[in-house]
Amino acid sequence: MKQIITKEWFGIVALTIILIPQVAHTVYVFSENSQYDNPWFAWFYAVGVDLAILIFTVKGWKKTAFIYLLGTIAHNVVYQFYPTSIYSSILIAIMLSGTIFSFSHLFYADKPVNEFLAEKLDIFSQLQEHHIDMELKPYRCPECHKSFANTKQLNGHISGHKQTGNWHEDQYGDWERENTKRGDLLRQLNISYTNHLSA
Repeated sequence: MKQIITKEWFGIVALTIILIPQVAHTVYVFSENSQYDNPWFAWFYAVGVDLAILIFTVKGWKKTAFIYLLGTIAHNVVYQFYPTSIYSSILIAIMLSGTIFSFSHLFYADKPVNEFLAEKLDIFSQLQEHHIDMELKPYRCPECHKSFANTKQLNGHISGHKQTGNWHEDQYGDWERENTKRGDLLRQLNISYTNHLSA
């Protein structure tokens, strides 16, 4: 039982179950302060807002998760004491807009490619400055997860798996495509780094 409780998926399931009564409170607050008669609006609002704590915590946005904790507390207070007051309407307006913005930023505001490359180039520069040799190995064996610097090394390694009968092609998914993506990224970084040195 202890092994199950310590698993990450168990914590997520437990938190989701605990959120169910909170969703009911949020649905009520929205329903009492909305011009819409159809309750499904309230359910979408409640599930989105109340799952925000779980989502932001899992993603590592602990400060944002804490802000949403305060928001759910506010929903509980409003539910108990001010279900149809102006405070309820203000709370809904703030939480709805804030949730849309936060989710959009979390899932779609990726770093620009140039910023990503700049960070990697800085790592390369530090390695060279301190005379640290590091062979990058983007090509990964899907069977044992060992990595290699090029496809020739990887193919030789895979031959060993095939000879011993430890190769199960149908279980690995699109592993070659993933290796190609990593290899392309490494080549792009090397080109950028070379241009950086010659600039």
